[in-house]
Amino acid sequence: MDRNKEKIVIRLERDNTDHLLPRDFYDILMHRFFPVLSLTYLSTVVGIAVNKGDLLHYIFEDKTAYVMALFVVFWVSGPAIIWIFLKGNPVLTYVADVWYKILAGIMFMMLLMSFILFPEAGIFGLRIYFVASIPVVLIMYYFFVKGGLPPAAAYPLNALGLAALIYGAMVNLFWV
Repeated sequence: MDRNKEKIVIRLERDNTDHLLPRDFYDILMHRFFPVLSLTYLSTVVGIAVNKGDLLHYIFEDKTAYVMALFVVFWVSGPAIIWIFLKGNPVLTYVADVWYKILAGIMFMMLLMSFILFPEAGIFGLRIYFVASIPVVLIMYYFFVKGGLPPAAAYPLNALGLAALIYGAMVNLFWV
């Protein structure tokens, strides 16, 4: 009786390939992530230069504004980078938005606790710029969920941010 039974063949083949990054990774970077990061960097450099007192000196001759703005950009980009990698994972793509909200909430709570627990710690006056970056985290989330900027707006912002980053590096190297 066992010989007459039909053998069942099980094939474990996958119909799609693994990928670490999302399929529209270029679109996410160029139309969603970099424009908001560039705008954050530019506005932080100008804000720090105005806050320090002499706009022209801190924009053209001093590296302080450029270095401090990098800390704010790194702070803002944390949840976004996690969102990009989670969105690229086929198993975890549905939790990317939740993790973005969780990480942004943790960052906000860390800022709040730093003001409550260590009110005297100025950290070179940088902590107030971290607080000012909270709307940027919300704007970045909006662009990630709703879609990116059109190319006519995204590419000039990317170019301006890259130019400011290169100029900040030149100021850092040559005008020490």
